[in-house]
Amino acid sequence: MIPPNVMRELRYIELYSAKKIRNLRIGPYTSPLRGPGFDFDEHRPYRPGEDVRRIDWNVTARMNVPYLRQTHAERELNVVAALDLSPSMAFGSSRYSKKEVMTFIAASILFSATSDQINVGFLAFADRVLHWAPPRRAGGRAWRLLEELWQLQATGSRTALLPAIERLVTTLRGMTVVCLVSDFITDEDVFGSRALRMLASHHDVVAIVPEDPGETALPVGRGTIRLRDPESGRTVPVKLDARTRQAYREAVAQRRQAIVDACYRVPIDCVFVPSDQPVMEPLLNLFARRRLA
Repeated sequence: MIPPNVMRELRYIELYSAKKIRNLRIGPYTSPLRGPGFDFDEHRPYRPGEDVRRIDWNVTARMNVPYLRQTHAERELNVVAALDLSPSMAFGSSRYSKKEVMTFIAASILFSATSDQINVGFLAFADRVLHWAPPRRAGGRAWRLLEELWQLQATGSRTALLPAIERLVTTLRGMTVVCLVSDFITDEDVFGSRALRMLASHHDVVAIVPEDPGETALPVGRGTIRLRDPESGRTVPVKLDARTRQAYREAVAQRRQAIVDACYRVPIDCVFVPSDQPVMEPLLNLFARRRLA
């Protein structure tokens, strides 16, 4: 059962999503395919045998040559939230853990899909795919999907994104917005993989990275602490001093930039969501940028 403090935040997100994200949506969506529709794509010269009803007579009159008006095909939009339930996502040093933040992210996607009558599904994974719910009209499913997500327990001891990505590649048929929610703490070469490139070539992929302040900076004070990897169980002693803090900040910044650069090369969009700040703002900023792009 979802804890009361998490439930309160989810109800707030439900109201906020209907009010704010509905107008931004996940894009807004425009099909990359050409076909019958209303959204203009481009003009091109008419070729004998083509449908004369698609001739743009205004452009034809200016150019003295028949031109066709091409539009984007009207397509039904699907959204899938692919959610990381590996042990590293249970970490939390602030008000909410990364798993709770991931649940809030999933809620914002589900509730905004409900507002816009968008088909929505979700995939949960850890070291393997744990659950797959194909995209369907959200309607009253949003809360049920959130309950299912919260009750899922990871059985593995590591993060493996590639099995989840490969499942999406082989399963998704129509154009889909895929929100890949993970801390990307893995030994896989995810961004250099053929599977992610194939997914990005056929679908619209967004990497959403929950961040905990306990992972981005060492605690204040002096002395020595022991850091434990929740997936491998390995512990490392760390001395707290100015030099170590600076080295740690630089390592975190380099990893963050490496994720941004890797997403750019694929290419996919990327957004970081700190667990100690309102979840909605980074997502709203991302959707707004995509709308203006």
